Formats: sequence, C-alpha cells, structure tokens
Amino acid sequence: MTDISKWAFKNRNLVYFFIAVLIVGGAWSCYEMSKLEDPEIKVKTAMIVTTYPGASAHQVELEVTDVLEKSIRNMGGIDYIESYSYNDLSLIQVELLTTVKDDDVEQYWDLLRRKVEDVRNTLPAGASAPIVKDDFGNVYGMFYALTGDGLSDRELSDYAELIKRELAVLKGIERVELYGKRPECINISLLQDRMANLGVKPAEVLATLNGQNQTTYTGYYENGDNRIRVTVNNKFQTVEDIGNMLIQGHDDDQLRLRDIARIEKDYESPTRNEMFYDGERAIGILIAASTGSDIVKVGSAVEKKLSQLKDKRLPVGVDYHKVFYQPERVGDSLGTFVINLIESVIIVVFILMLTMGFKSGLIIGISLVVTVFGSFLFLETMDGTMQRVSLAAFVLAMGMLVDNAIVIVDGILVDLKAGKNRMEAMTAIGRQTAMPLLGATLIAIIAFLPIFMSPDTAGVYTRDLFIVLAVSLLLSWVLALTHVPLMAERRLHPEADQNVSGKRVYKGWPYALLRKSLSFGLRHRWSFVLSMVALLGLSAWGYGYMRQGFFPDMVYNQMYMEYKLPEGTNSSRVAHDLEEIEAYLKSRKEITHVTRSVGGTPGRYNLVRSIANPSLSYGELIIDFTSPEELENHMDEIQDYLTAHYPDAYVKMKRYNLMFKKYPIEAQFLGPDPAVLHRLADSARVIMEKSPEIRLITTNWDPQIPVLTVEYDQPAARTLGLSRNDVSMSLLTATSGIPIGSFYQGIHRDNIYLRCLNEKGTPIEDLNNAQVFSSLPSLNGLLNEETMVKLKSGTLSKEELVESLMGSTPLKQISKKVDIRWEDPVIPRYNGQRSQSVQCSPAPGIETEKAWQSIAPLIEQIDLPEGYSLEWQGEKAANNQSMEYLFRNFPFAIILMITILIMLFKDYRKPLIIFCCLPFILVGVVAVMLMTGKTFNFVAIVGTLGLIGMLIKNGIVLMDEITLQLNRGVEPITALIDSAQSRLRPVMMASLTTILGMIPLLTDSMFGSLAASIMGGLLFGTLITLLFIPVLYALFFHIKQTEA
Repeated sequence: MTDISKWAFKNRNLVYFFIAVLIVGGAWSCYEMSKLEDPEIKVKTAMIVTTYPGASAHQVELEVTDVLEKSIRNMGGIDYIESYSYNDLSLIQVELLTTVKDDDVEQYWDLLRRKVEDVRNTLPAGASAPIVKDDFGNVYGMFYALTGDGLSDRELSDYAELIKRELAVLKGIERVELYGKRPECINISLLQDRMANLGVKPAEVLATLNGQNQTTYTGYYENGDNRIRVTVNNKFQTVEDIGNMLIQGHDDDQLRLRDIARIEKDYESPTRNEMFYDGERAIGILIAASTGSDIVKVGSAVEKKLSQLKDKRLPVGVDYHKVFYQPERVGDSLGTFVINLIESVIIVVFILMLTMGFKSGLIIGISLVVTVFGSFLFLETMDGTMQRVSLAAFVLAMGMLVDNAIVIVDGILVDLKAGKNRMEAMTAIGRQTAMPLLGATLIAIIAFLPIFMSPDTAGVYTRDLFIVLAVSLLLSWVLALTHVPLMAERRLHPEADQNVSGKRVYKGWPYALLRKSLSFGLRHRWSFVLSMVALLGLSAWGYGYMRQGFFPDMVYNQMYMEYKLPEGTNSSRVAHDLEEIEAYLKSRKEITHVTRSVGGTPGRYNLVRSIANPSLSYGELIIDFTSPEELENHMDEIQDYLTAHYPDAYVKMKRYNLMFKKYPIEAQFLGPDPAVLHRLADSARVIMEKSPEIRLITTNWDPQIPVLTVEYDQPAARTLGLSRNDVSMSLLTATSGIPIGSFYQGIHRDNIYLRCLNEKGTPIEDLNNAQVFSSLPSLNGLLNEETMVKLKSGTLSKEELVESLMGSTPLKQISKKVDIRWEDPVIPRYNGQRSQSVQCSPAPGIETEKAWQSIAPLIEQIDLPEGYSLEWQGEKAANNQSMEYLFRNFPFAIILMITILIMLFKDYRKPLIIFCCLPFILVGVVAVMLMTGKTFNFVAIVGTLGLIGMLIKNGIVLMDEITLQLNRGVEPITALIDSAQSRLRPVMMASLTTILGMIPLLTDSMFGSLAASIMGGLLFGTLITLLFIPVLYALFFHIKQTEA
C-alpha cells in the first residue's frame, strides 16, 4: 500500500491547498446550506374524498367506499388503507409503504388517480367525482392568523387573498393556502302564509328562479367583417334584483319575489371551517417553503413583505399574528446546537491539551476543526441540510473524529522519544496503522448503517447521523495520515526518553493500575470471565427497570388540544365549548395566546403533529405558553380540569412529537359484524378503565344517532303527480335549502338557497306540515277526462289550472308516517375490513410502553370469534415497525464488520474475541440509564448501536498492537500487558473525548438519552477493551501464565 504520510510530505503544498479549500469551502457551505428545524420527511399519505348527499354511512360504505377500496388495493406499494364512511361523505386514507422511494411517490399518486378514475362510472348517480388529495402530507412551516378589527368577513377575506397573491410570487415559496374563510350565501326564505294569501306555489318560484338566473346561448350576429356575440343579460346583478323579480303566472298582479319571501345575505350553515385568534375572528395564512430552500431566509423575505403590505396596503386594524413560525424555531434550535458543537470542540481540545500536552492537543484540535468544516463542504455538495440531527451527529462524532489523530500523534511522540529518525517517526505510525485505522473507521460508520437503511419515519429522521458520521470520519482518517504529520513535524520536539535496553517505559499510576489489574485477570482468567458474565446478567435484570419509550416530545412552548364530540352533535355545541375552554385558558397567567379552529385542523403547519379528519363535531386549540417549562408543569393540571368539566367529549392536550399518531395506544379489532366488534371493543374498554396507568379512553365508532325517516306513500303521491325526488327536494327547502344557482358580486361568488318558513317566519318544526311540490309541472291533472271537458267548455279558471299543474301538498298526505330510526354515523374500515378501535393514553408520569404492558396481556386474552382479529396501532405499532426495520438490517452490518475484521487480522479468532466483548456494552448503558432516570427510547437504541462501532474500533487498535508485538517475538503474557499499556493513552483519550464531548447533548430533550447511553456504554466499554480483550486472547490462544 502507498505510504500516505510520506506522500503528504512530498506534496505538502497540495495538502495545504486542500486544507484551505476545506476551511473556506466549509465556512461558505455553513452559510449557504439549507437550514431546517428537522430533516425533511416525505409523508406518503393521500386522501380520497367523495360526497354522496343523502346517503347513510352504511350506504356510503357499500356503494362508494368499498368500490373505491377494491380498485385501490390493486395498485401495489400500499402499507394500509384506512377509511371512514360518514353520512353523505367517504374519506379514504392511503398510506404507501415506507420502502417506496421518495422520488417514486408522485408516480404512485398518478396511479392512484387512475385507479379511482377506473371505477368512477360505477359509483351511484348522486355521488360526486372522487377528489384525490395527494398534498395531505405537505408541511406549512409558517402559519399566521390575520385579524381585522371592525372589518366584515368579506373584507378580511379580500385582504387575506391580497396577502396570498403577494406572498405566492416570492422566491422560495412553494404554496400559500387560506383557512377559515366563511362562504357567504343568499337565503331566499319563502313565507308560507303570504304565499297562501297571494296564491303562489313553491314550484312557481322555483321555476322562475331557475329560468331567470341562467346563462343562455343566443348565437353570433354577422355584420360585414365583424362577428358579434349576442346575449340576453338579465341575470341577477344585485340582491335587490332578486327581490324585484316577477313571479311567473302572476304578471298581471306584478307580484314580486320580495312580496312573498325574505331575501337575506348570510353565511353558509353549518360553517365547515372557522378560526379565531385570542377570541377574535381570523383567517389562517399557511405558507410552505420550497423543498431545499433555506427557511430562515424565506421567513425573512415573508416578514419583510408582510411589513410592507401592512404599511402601504392594509388598513388600520388589520394585523397578522404568528401562530407557528418555523424560521424562529429553526434559528433557536440551530443556535443551540451550534453552541453545543462549539462547546464540544472546546471540551475535546481542552482535554487533549491537558492529557497530551499543549502542542499535541493543538495539532489534534486544528485537525478536528478542519474535519468539521470539510464535512460541511461535502454535505453541501451532497444537497445536505443543516438541522438539529446533522448538528447533533457532529457532536456525537466529536470524540470519534479525534481518534485517528490521537493514535497518529501518540505514535509519533513515542517514536520521537524512542530516538527514531525524525522523518521516519513522522511516517512510521501512519504506515503501520493506516489499514487498521481505516478498518476501525469503516466499522464505526457501519455501526450506524442500519439507521441509514431503515425506511420508516424514525429511520429517515435519524438518517443524517449515518451520513454525517460517514463523511466526517472518513475525512478525519485522511487528515490524520496527511495533515497531522505535517503539523507534528513542525511543532513536536519531545526529548528522548528511554532506558538502556530501548524498551518503552510506561510511567504513572494509570499504567501501574492497568498492569496490576491485567496481571490479576490473566492469573484468574475463568474467574474474571465468570464475574463479567454475572455482571452482564445483573444488567439484563436491571434492563426491565429502565424507563422505556419511543420518541421524546419536542421542547416547545406550544401545544395543541383536540376536542371531539360524537358524530351527529350540532357544531354550535362544539363552538360553544371551545369558546368556554379558551376563556378558561386565557385566564391562566402561564398562557399567552390561544388559536381556535372549528371543523378540522387548519393545516399541517408542523410535521410533528397529527391531522384530524374534517368533522362538524371536531375542534382544536393551539395554545402558547410563556415557556416550555410552564407548559410541562401545568399540562396535566389543565388536562384534569378539561376531562372533569367536559365528560362527554374527548379532550386531549397533545405535545408535538415525531410519532404524530392520533393516539399513543390503540387496540384495533377487525371483522365483518359491527355488533361483534362493539362487544369486543367494550371488553377492551373495560380492561382499560380498570388500569390505573390508563386515561382518556375513547373509540372510533361513535354511538348511533337518530334519523327522521319519511315513509313515502307511493300510490298516494303518484295520484298527485309527486315523485320520491319531489319529496326529497321539497323537504330540502324545509331543512338546508335548495341550491338554485349562484350570485356574483364582483369576483365573489355566493350560492343562492331557497327555503320555506312557516307562518311565523321561522323554520318549519313539524315536517308533516311541510309543503311538497313538483319541481316540474305535473301533466297528470291534464290527462283525466274531467279536466279535458272543463278545458273544452272554458269552465276551468286560470287559478284552477295553475293549481292542477303546480300545486303543493302537505307531507302528511303522501307519507304513511315520519319515524325516528337509529343508525351508525360512521363506519371505520382498515384494509377493506370493518374495524373498531379503542384508544387511550398513559396516565401522568407513566411511559407509553409501561401503560401498554399493563393492558396488552389482558386484551390479547379476549376470545376472538372466527374471522376476527386484533391489531395494535398508534405509537406502539410505529415503535414496533421502527424496531423491526432497524434490526432487520443489523445482521447485514454485522456481516460487514466481521468481513473487515477478518481482512485485517487474517484470522477468525481475533474478530470473535472482539465480538464477545460487545454484549457488555449493556452493563454501562443500563447503569447510566438507571442513574440518570432517562428514557431508553429509539435514539438511545441508536446510540447503543453506535457504541458497537466505537468498541470494535478500540478493540482493533489494541488487537493490532498485540499482533505486532507477538510478531516481534515478545513473550506472549508480556505482549498482552505491554500492548494494553501501549494503547492505554490513545484508547482512553478517544473514549474520554467522546464521553466529555457528549456533555452539551446530555440536557437535550431529543438526544439526551443518546448521549447518556454512549457515555455510560463507552466508559465501561473502554475498561472492557483494555482488560477483557487480553484475558479472552489468552484463553482463545491458550497462552500459559508466566512470570511477567
């Protein structure tokens, strides 16, 4: 192999140029690199929305949802299909497999659209065309609330549209959406008493409105060279035009619509989406930055544009408020991690200077800084991003980045003190250790390979750990062999220090303690091994007492509250309760702002939160606290208050978490019969209610709701020329109103609704008295013999003719009865099967894993009939999936590690010795987790996997030295002890720098458990490397004990 260090001395100017490029390019990359709060994660979710007005939930399920699901399931690449069939509405959520590549997601959505389009014609006539929303997972990083003191909704909406247009053209903006606009409408309310007095029939009004407000084609007029369009312009121009319209059939009386109806501008009811900011009506402005853009810079441009608009184009009283503003959070988060990174560098360099001398520490410190800057340069060229995971990876790697340099500098010092030729001393250690160090570096990288290969959300989120470590560790190896010797040649001039025999001398109490401990262990090998195995068993027992978790909550000063009533609840109840809750929250001094939305989630303004299905019985609050500490201190107290005061609602205070599942624990039963599913769910609910570790129990299958059912009397209706459709349309005038077109006022489009009121001018209370009329004139009255005789004799008056053609009839005359029936308001399904889930949350102070363990064995013992099954969903399912993906690739990483070790040592026993030490990592991890009380979660598991690489790396360094000394003919026991002493300083320094470099991460909510696991595991692992490997070596190679 080429002597890399010698090559560096021959081309030192090229090396210095390379170093300058790394420093300058790295600094430039730090400024230019895209900055985010968290890594970008592709949410592979789409939703298909289909309306089917008038259909029950069961009808929607069978006629719409089932048809679509069967077609969608054939497209492939699907993880699961979850659907909810409501009255009038079908919602189908499609989740792709996490193994689907990000670049292929759009192709899958195109295929999904084709699958939906294939069965569109087989849907019932009344169903709308299904809408595929593939932007369901898009994240809006900037969320503002626009308020306007003294402005109408229409005026506020106009200013929101203005802001949307202005922001949409900014560089770095991908899209801008509005939330909370209340659509206006025009209600034409027919007064039945006036109509009766004036002899006007509802059908006459309907026919007049339909004929008057239509656009008709009247052709073109040829005039010489010109072709001129002809139009009859008599559509409604103003609301007064509608009132002034003459009713057909009453032209002589000049009867106008305003004489028989109230014509009012109003808001469509019920309102699907409403938003309030601190109690003031608002419109949400959601802004998404383009992929790969620097959200800090984009946020600055947005703020500048909003400030300009407020100064020049928005009136006094219109203001915008930040509800969720990611650029600030990115700045704060990155600022914290940059400080952590600087602190880590300072700690590592200080420790090196303290233990290895000022010059040696300075050389390694400079190499460390160059490595960090160079890594940023390479990451920028790879389209990497700067976010807390990538910066945390640098802090994690900080100790490992100096390992190679420590070995090189330590070897140079030893050789110089031994009196070697100066140039030989500078290059010998590199020549001797280049391949072992490369192998150790590759193994340290491969230890994190399962994270990189894990396709699920947790794996993608932490993937930058592998990328940063791979780039920086490989670069540190190159610099250790090239740049470090060049600096050492200039700066290191130690005095020769050796005895007469030329043998290395190891002075100091650490070496003496190591010699005594190792000599004792080699004399009592089996006792030492059994003691270590007993310690491992004790740690395995202690593992059960560690706090278990998945992903920690984000440390924000903001959280959100979900509020859900059973389907069928009037939305006014939801609005009233949320207003009450907001008033209570605003009375608390630790809460600064409350944003209220009714009908759904304003938008995915943050990746780390769940999104609710749109529903009139749902609402939520976004709550700002004075600090994250205040949020944590008062969250449970607020939750207890809300649970006690709103017992019939599901009210849940939720913190932001990467596992944005709707529920922490969810037991899902699957099967065909709803009655059986209800029974199984009730059994699970009873178990949950008895567990003290569980609270906030709910289900996704709401109680049955009443339905007014009209028993249509077909024979009676046919004699009056009334069809079932006529009954439905007439009842619509007594309930929601018949949509009869639209009215444009400028660019605004208002729907027009025709309603019927009783003689008191209020909505009809008794549907039996509702007037039923035909939307088309009936010919039945003209076809009987009596009517024909009267027409011929002229004895049939005009009024009688109108009555026979366009008369109305009370509902009770053409119906048998109006009955109340009960039906399911929603039918949930999962992968084509009906499902019912029982969801719950852990009690305060209880981890999700512990809460699940308290109920899972009992729920899993519930007797399931044939054809029924139980699946666990929620955070538990996400945790299991992440662990499965993580450890699925672990054997591949182990195979690569063993391959490298065998290539290095040309022997299978030496790799086996190193691998026998790996389980003892658990001793240090369990001890530190129990002492610190930190949760052993996903990131802690990632840290533990990283420990494997670190321990193997130290083992390689020691094993290489043992092999080297034995090859020189040194007596075996002496070689084992001297090798441990020779590698004491580099191994201890590498471990100490890694451990102390982790201190800034220890208090971080996300990576604190990772830091703790590495600190504890590496501390004990270092002792394992120096003591246990020589003992195992003596056992594996049958080295006999001699007097050393």
